[in-house]
Amino acid sequence: LSCRHYSRRGVCVASCHFHQGEMREFAQGGECFECHPECERIEGNVTCNGSGADTCTRCAHYRDGPHCV
Repeated sequence: LSCRHYSRRGVCVASCHFHQGEMREFAQGGECFECHPECERIEGNVTCNGSGADTCTRCAHYRDGPHCV
């Protein structure tokens, strides 16, 4: 299976939830993945750039070094 844009859990989608939606996502290799739960959802901007607690744009609670906790 090859998607034109992105894939989310095996289903082709036009876009990942980068800037809106209940759960924010990032893309890697054409696949949409959820941001870490400790990342703060930012309206109209990217919430994370990876799956770890150290890839959040802003923390939902606190930052301990590079990690959101």
